[in-house]
Amino acid sequence: MKLLTDATTPFGRKAIVAARERKIALDETFVSIDASLDQHNPLRQIPALVTDAGESLYDSDTILFYLDSLHDGESLFPCQTRFVDLTRIACANGLIEAVLQRTMESRRADGEKSESEMARLEQRAYRALGALERQATALSSSTLSAADITTACALEYTDFRLTDGWRDQAPALRDWLADVCERPSMTATRPTRAG
Repeated sequence: MKLLTDATTPFGRKAIVAARERKIALDETFVSIDASLDQHNPLRQIPALVTDAGESLYDSDTILFYLDSLHDGESLFPCQTRFVDLTRIACANGLIEAVLQRTMESRRADGEKSESEMARLEQRAYRALGALERQATALSSSTLSAADITTACALEYTDFRLTDGWRDQAPALRDWLADVCERPSMTATRPTRAG
């Protein structure tokens, strides 16, 4: 299997971390987001997974569900907490999207970027962080679920693209992430790695 991704996307990182955590062989291929990606994802977004059978899957959560079907260990989506976990995944994905959109807005030329839009996106990010902080007792640092992986990737992406200032407002998340970010699956996939 081959994951088409790049060195900084937290959505691709989720899949790589999940594969490493569940000991699933997965080749990571850094690609440009251009027309060559269209055959694997018509939306021209990463990540996209090319299965051993040559099928293309896209959307990071779809890829996580597929990876979960390939191992006999603990599910990435435990039955007893599935809907709570899926809601937490949605919140963490929303954090990633807010940070990504804010980053894109900040890169616009002077006169084109909107300070009010950047502020609105930062507020969205901090609301998501607040919601994740309130759910922090459900996070695990032993066997990571898809919700744990998505949350960790979202928090480190926030550090990478926005700020680490969230840590004072979310001490439970901060403490949990301090343990989780030292796992080999996380250290090997940090968004600063060469691509």
